[in-house]
Amino acid sequence: MKSRILVLLIIGLLVMPLISQATEPVPVTTALQRWQQLPLEQREKLRERYKQFKGLSVDEQTQLRQRLATFRQLPAEDRQQLKQRFKRWQQFSPEQKQKLRELNRQLRDLSPEQRDELRKQARTLRNLPAEERMERRRELRERFFNRGMRTGGGGRHH
Repeated sequence: MKSRILVLLIIGLLVMPLISQATEPVPVTTALQRWQQLPLEQREKLRERYKQFKGLSVDEQTQLRQRLATFRQLPAEDRQQLKQRFKRWQQFSPEQKQKLRELNRQLRDLSPEQRDELRKQARTLRNLPAEERMERRRELRERFFNRGMRTGGGGRHH
């Protein structure tokens, strides 16, 4: 769900300037000139994204507008960081995306204390040699996401 919201946010970032209400109306000629200066391929992408946006329910459009407004209020550094994360997400294969979604579901099943402990443990892995890091990751997966938890055991029993 979060990845869908992120995709919708990025779509909004690209589409909303074309459809949002500006505080000061942009003269039609200026908007038209900007549009005409875009490469044809980019115009086609924007048209497609606009169609996607218009295909959303009114509630989804409203939610997207709210998220976009929130995004625009973030400091520039935070906005840039989110854009970079989204670019990385787009580069993942469908299998990698599915694995990350599953990991996200598993993380939500953990208690806040377990999530904090996992984060602390994961931070310690950064400076380890590759082989040792892989072994520790395997141990952490087993500890926090063992088979019993995946088959309905829940994540709050540790």
